[in-house]
Amino acid sequence: MIKTKLTLTAMILLLGTTQLMADPKSNKSCCQPTPVGGMESLEQNTVYPLLDRHEGNDADVILNFDVDVYGNVSNVQVANSGGTMFDKSAVMAVMNTQWSPAMQNGSPVAVTFELPFEYRSE
Repeated sequence: MIKTKLTLTAMILLLGTTQLMADPKSNKSCCQPTPVGGMESLEQNTVYPLLDRHEGNDADVILNFDVDVYGNVSNVQVANSGGTMFDKSAVMAVMNTQWSPAMQNGSPVAVTFELPFEYRSE
């Protein structure tokens, strides 16, 4: 079976923030942005490139992107390329997924973070 999966243990790693100043260990005052509908919605928007799937190619892609206070995604950049088609697939998945913004003390805040994608043929 051929699968596209996201690394759950390292789904969202905070890289930097524009407003977030909370201690990352404090779950009560801060939470990171998440895909609306959970990881399943992001996985549904992730497409394994057809030619690469046929050839059994695997890849790892890492994206950096911003999520604003409204959950809008911008400034998507490929930090680690898995190849053109894999990169495009990961970017489209992030752009086509709705996001909930990060929260700090009950207020939405803008953040930048990193999201790894793993494409594996099994």
